[in-house]
Amino acid sequence: MIGGLPSLAAVFFGFTAAVAAFFYCAAQEEPPKRVTTNQMLMRDKLTYASKALEGLSLEDFDKIAEAGNMMGIISRAASWHIIPTDQYVRMSKNFQEQARDLERHAKEKNLDAASMDYMRITLTCVQCHNYMRENRGKKD
Repeated sequence: MIGGLPSLAAVFFGFTAAVAAFFYCAAQEEPPKRVTTNQMLMRDKLTYASKALEGLSLEDFDKIAEAGNMMGIISRAASWHIIPTDQYVRMSKNFQEQARDLERHAKEKNLDAASMDYMRITLTCVQCHNYMRENRGKKD
């Protein structure tokens, strides 16, 4: 603890535990009967997010860089753009920038910066999913 604040590692692992619990609970729901292309892309993105977390935990910078690269590629897939609102486009661009940052910081072997990138990516995912639940079918 520094000046009464928890260390970056403690904050990171606490945040990661909360996110893991969220995704575990979400996975307990019955899967949809028909899987769409976007759902498959989301599952792939989640797989690479898990690989990024594993890489961060093990300081495996190659795994982190690959995960950042693949999450960016998936996000740029043409079928990924679900609704044409300004807010959705901003969140999508933010995610892509964060994935590039994750890959870059992994290549620089900067674990603290890559950890922060992962947290930013996760927050963007949660915010975007919340936005999608509230605004599906709307246009700006």
